[in-house]
Amino acid sequence: MEPFTAHTQGTHQIYPSENGLSYTITGKDGKREGFIKYDSVESVYVESISSQSRFTFIWLAMLVILIFIAMIALEGFFIKVIALSVLTLMGSFLLFDHYSQENQPCLVIQSNGFSARFPLEKDLADYELKNLMGTILEYVNADNFTHASVNRVFIPR
Repeated sequence: MEPFTAHTQGTHQIYPSENGLSYTITGKDGKREGFIKYDSVESVYVESISSQSRFTFIWLAMLVILIFIAMIALEGFFIKVIALSVLTLMGSFLLFDHYSQENQPCLVIQSNGFSARFPLEKDLADYELKNLMGTILEYVNADNFTHASVNRVFIPR
């Protein structure tokens, strides 16, 4: 079957089948494939992942203190210049790493305590997001649910 996640990144795909959703996630840590049964899906929602600034600035404050300690404790001009250069490069990389990570929306399918996250395109319009979630919820809805006596209601978050 065709994947219906046209708006996810190319490395993440979701394929509907008769009994559940098959997915493929390819990332820096390798390729993961899995299967989520329709009747075990607890929720489908979108979350935005953002980095927290306070931890970066706490590390930078500790780096500044370390630079002052190094300047006082080290003898010799050349050793101080090397230490200052290395610590400044460390701080620069910390800031670069923090600000180069972009906020990214993710589609999350939660099932029995397990969550599968699928990064979405950054410029996804609201109607496209609603269509994507609606399509997933159509597959998860009561037609594919094996326990007809249980009424399942999905509420968008």
